[in-house]
Amino acid sequence: MKQFTETSSDPYDRHHYRVWLCDGSFKDVESYDDAQRVWYSSKTRPTTIEVMQPKGQRRAKGF
Repeated sequence: MKQFTETSSDPYDRHHYRVWLCDGSFKDVESYDDAQRVWYSSKTRPTTIEVMQPKGQRRAKGF
């Protein structure tokens, strides 16, 4: 019996992220790692991280 391991070893991140700061501004980034960097290095206190669909990418509509 074969055991499943992975389909691809490439990095996987199909979302973009928006880090909202307490002053109402935000920073858009393309990976969760970048969102974490902004969160921990920002002088203005962050409040939330919003997960967003990348622009220009359509959602699948099913069958």
